[in-house]
Amino acid sequence: MTENASENPAPGSPPEAAVPWGDRLPVEQAKEWEAVRPGTVEWMLTELQREREHRRRMDWVRTGLQAFGSLLGAGTVVAYIWVATYFLAHDAATQGAAILGGGTAALVGGFLGKRYGDRR
Repeated sequence: MTENASENPAPGSPPEAAVPWGDRLPVEQAKEWEAVRPGTVEWMLTELQREREHRRRMDWVRTGLQAFGSLLGAGTVVAYIWVATYFLAHDAATQGAAILGGGTAALVGGFLGKRYGDRR
């Protein structure tokens, strides 16, 4: 692991080494940059902070989308159950079972395929 890399990076986020200056900016190098162009170090630190804030927002968005997907899947299963009970109440238990079983199996297969599928 490089000296700029984080110990526990967030899943799916780029490592800290993706930012050339990482968490630490060598003092000698910073002095050279400031001599050439004043304000460079302040700009770099501001950009580093903006990137970290962006990563945090993207982590929250990812978490929200995962929660939305789970709720949507649960709602779909509830809808399948509702349709199956409708069929059962109208003396069509076989069709209701087929809708509930087939639809739920397809939904679970989709979720498992996404989670455990092709990981390159």
